[in-house]
Amino acid sequence: MLSLRVILSKVWKEDDGATMVEYAFMVSLIALVALAGVATFGNAVLGLYQNIRDEIVAALH
Repeated sequence: MLSLRVILSKVWKEDDGATMVEYAFMVSLIALVALAGVATFGNAVLGLYQNIRDEIVAALH
């Protein structure tokens, strides 16, 4: 029968679960940064198109 010390040492040495948590953490951070970048870039592009629209409307009047 395995002693508690042997079981704990096996659990301590296995890091598969920790690796999966690390990957999930990295993916969530990447997604968060990508979302922030798209939101910022999207607002900049929206402002650019609004300026172009305003210039066209002003030129037509």
